[in-house]
Amino acid sequence: MVATKIWVILIEKNKRKIAAIPPHIKTLEVLQVPLRINCSVPMCKGPLSQIYCYGDILTAAWQFGLQKTCPGDKLRVPAEDVLTAFSRLSYPLHRDVFQNFCKESFEITTYLQPTNLVDWKVHPPFLNNITDPDRKKLAATLHEKWSFLARKVERRVFENRDLFPIWPVKYPFVVPGGRFDVYFYWDMYWIVKGLLVSELNTTVWGIIENFHSIVQEHGFIPNSGNIQLSRRTQPPLFIHMINDYVNKTGDTKSLSRWMTSMEKEMEFWFKNRTINLPAGKLFLYRSETDCPRPENLLGDYDLGINSSNPRATWQSIASACESGWDFSSRWMDRSGPRAYDPATIHTADIVPVDLNVFMARNMAYLSNFHKILGNKTASEQYWKKFEEIRDTLHSAFWVKETGAWFDFDLTTKNHSSCFSPSNIFPLLLSGLNRFDSEIEKYVRSTGILDYDAGIPTTLNVPSDQQWDFPNVWAPNQHLLIESFRATQNKFLHTAANEQTDKFVKAVYNGLFHPPPGKIGSIWEKYDARSTSGASGGGGEYEVQEGFGWTNGAVMDMVWNNRNTPRRDPPNRDIFSSPLQATVIIGLWTLSALMALWFVVATCCKKTRPNHLDSESQASRSLLSNMEDDDDF
Repeated sequence: MVATKIWVILIEKNKRKIAAIPPHIKTLEVLQVPLRINCSVPMCKGPLSQIYCYGDILTAAWQFGLQKTCPGDKLRVPAEDVLTAFSRLSYPLHRDVFQNFCKESFEITTYLQPTNLVDWKVHPPFLNNITDPDRKKLAATLHEKWSFLARKVERRVFENRDLFPIWPVKYPFVVPGGRFDVYFYWDMYWIVKGLLVSELNTTVWGIIENFHSIVQEHGFIPNSGNIQLSRRTQPPLFIHMINDYVNKTGDTKSLSRWMTSMEKEMEFWFKNRTINLPAGKLFLYRSETDCPRPENLLGDYDLGINSSNPRATWQSIASACESGWDFSSRWMDRSGPRAYDPATIHTADIVPVDLNVFMARNMAYLSNFHKILGNKTASEQYWKKFEEIRDTLHSAFWVKETGAWFDFDLTTKNHSSCFSPSNIFPLLLSGLNRFDSEIEKYVRSTGILDYDAGIPTTLNVPSDQQWDFPNVWAPNQHLLIESFRATQNKFLHTAANEQTDKFVKAVYNGLFHPPPGKIGSIWEKYDARSTSGASGGGGEYEVQEGFGWTNGAVMDMVWNNRNTPRRDPPNRDIFSSPLQATVIIGLWTLSALMALWFVVATCCKKTRPNHLDSESQASRSLLSNMEDDDDF
């Protein structure tokens, strides 16, 4: 049977996201033989790998439908003792016997705890510089959310590292929210932006120091702190975070300290994630692992065995997770008999525009850092690398006929022909923003500016993946706005302001005036077609609230536009909630009755008491205030 969907319904299991079993796969009561998967590079290595990332314990847990609780959040005994105890079990293996083994071997517990951010203030001074009352209200609420999303690793994890499936870090951090209750790599870039607006410089220093220590020990920054994700990385934005921090604080002492980890991470990317094209060397997402993800073992296994090359499929699934776009039609066949079928995923053979923009910017930032530190030779060397990557990506990705940059597919030897926000990101690079006129024409031709809540990740395609239409994601929206602003093009600058207004409006309404029947929250993704802040959908799991990168991106947008009047004040439906509708209708009725009373009194030529004039004026003032308030 050909798999037609990546079957994943993620549920929270402490800090690890564990999938449900695909509905067409039945759980078992007895395993006659272990399921041995033909792959060679699991998702993690080390003493816990045969328990959490591959092997008979993991596959048995999935086949019995016990993957939500086994393996657990902590080992009761050392890993070798767990493996020895399991080896004493025999096949046929019964579910109750295995379940008893799990109870004796693992605990369901916690290893992170909420914490206070030492530099968080109830009334931060930055709010005084935001003049628009609605934006100030939103920024104040987002600032408050940092205190609810702050976590730290419990001390006992450091004392017993080999018993917990987490990569521990010393300093507090901010989690995305919802089920994502551990630190994630590329999410943190936008979280850091928001924290810097909130003047939480000490917290940001600690987050960067955490990543610095991870690179020193691990060689790169994994997808997240969960060891089940530790053999894949995410978009390389560590250096971007340091750039934002140093620009805000001028902390050159820490900059010098972190230089070794920045360069070490870049060595990893140059060594492990490059491809030689006719235009030159570029970067792509190509995770080393060729096994099913442990957090979705049976779903990935089923998809792989129904593809033409299971190992390549599993590698591309992991590589899509590296990209952050997990999952999108961007990584699948878009034509032919299996167009948009997840089984055609081939991320590891697609050279993406955005990754190469990130890498070029990393070289430019490193050049500037060395210049600040007085290292002239190193500064010149990194600037040369920046120019090489910039010129190569332009040569490899630019499609003159369309007037934009497009991903290159190594399997078809062709460029993608579909819209993606990354088609515009090279405007961020010095020397490529000269193509602003071509990009203006491209933007106009696509109609991407016409949506109510921002620019969707793709245009309308037959896909139910979450990184496809109609979803708007804060990272892409933020990068698009910054790309438009990197030019001197009046149209694109206007578009940047309008897109800021649209997305901020959607987030504001989704939090304070959600659609009827929906809770008010900050979402990880939004529906581009909705002005009411409706959350996005599709993909592997229910939409998550919180949400770290939305908080950070919107904080940065609001701050950057703090002196820019809203160009198109949104016209929100004033009946967006039953309570509000009742209040406003009541006020209208009261005003109408008072007006009628006034007419009758005048016709009868009676003297109108002075206190009624005051009441009528007060009523009109109240109604006016209701109409003016929350004009998002």
